[in-house]
Amino acid sequence: MKKRGIGIAGVIALILSVGVWVALPQHGGSLVPGPVVAGAESISAKEAPDAGRLPRAISGSRLWTRPPAEVAARSSRRHGFAWILRQLGATEEQLDELADLDIARVIAELKQNARDGDAASINILGEIALQNCRLGRDDETVKNFVASQIRDVPAASTVDASWFAAVMHEDEAFYKNMNAACGQLSQNEVTSWVAARASQNDGASLWLMFRDANSLTEEQQLLRAAAAAGFPQAQFELAWAIVGGQQGAAGDGPARVNAGDLLRASQEHLPRSEEQLAICEYSGCDGVAVDVDAAIKHAREAAQRGALDAMAYIGPHLPAGQVSPDEVTAWSLVQASLQQRGCGGDGFSVPAIRRIVNTLNANNVSAQARILAEQYWQTYGAQMMTSIGCTS
Repeated sequence: MKKRGIGIAGVIALILSVGVWVALPQHGGSLVPGPVVAGAESISAKEAPDAGRLPRAISGSRLWTRPPAEVAARSSRRHGFAWILRQLGATEEQLDELADLDIARVIAELKQNARDGDAASINILGEIALQNCRLGRDDETVKNFVASQIRDVPAASTVDASWFAAVMHEDEAFYKNMNAACGQLSQNEVTSWVAARASQNDGASLWLMFRDANSLTEEQQLLRAAAAAGFPQAQFELAWAIVGGQQGAAGDGPARVNAGDLLRASQEHLPRSEEQLAICEYSGCDGVAVDVDAAIKHAREAAQRGALDAMAYIGPHLPAGQVSPDEVTAWSLVQASLQQRGCGGDGFSVPAIRRIVNTLNANNVSAQARILAEQYWQTYGAQMMTSIGCTS
């Protein structure tokens, strides 16, 4: 069939839509897949029953249920750590302890292991030292942000003020805890450990050094080295730079890389890479030819792993015979439910909660779309939450 135009602008828009929220916890970024459900296959919208014989809603479905504030906040904290710390070697137990605010103890243990030369501990500390400590917000900044968000709630009639305020106070407690724990770390000491690992061609360490580089040329060199060493996040981010048209990102000569190879190399580890590959297969991009059938396949598989944006971008541009509007809507309902639980998205804010509530309660959602959404949730919900990192 003739492809329909999202184009490079759509690719970049997708990337921006899953960016990092810098005001409070770092959310978004890339995700490491959890275990794939054996035999799980995409549920086609064609399988939805005819309107005249709709089955009852799935008994006990949690798709529409909002968790308690403390549960949502903990899930959001865990996701904010898991998306990158898993790639750096963190255990599920460590992620649970960080989410439970046992941060000082985790950092103390990591420091001891790092001094003994443990690569994973060095790289995890490198990320925490840079992202959470050096670039983190001080207590007063966080306090003011939380207060401003709570003040905005009365203007958003769809937001439960008490629930939202409880989530915001959970975030405030997290940042105070993190800021106190950061006092254990010496930025110079941690940086020296990471630099030593990078000199041994450790891909994760090279990626950490890229994030603290002093020039674009140095950034590109370090990112290419990290990608060549096989670090999935570096492969995704280098593909991102190439697709976005950053001059010099791909390198030159025999060592030149292309976005398609990088996305294919990292998609097994990162649902976000498979999601971006789907966009590239729909519109075409560096190293990826247009293949609409492959785009649909990868968009569905990425959605089942918790990366749902490709379905939202590709689906509306395809004939109903390939992707039904009900399927696109169903995935958007699942995404909103995940975000309400603290699983994905850019964290909690008044605008974000308003969008989530409006999506889940929209009057124009068909009965078939709701049934499909429940089926997706029942089949893939636990898998997606594990993949995103809000549960182990």
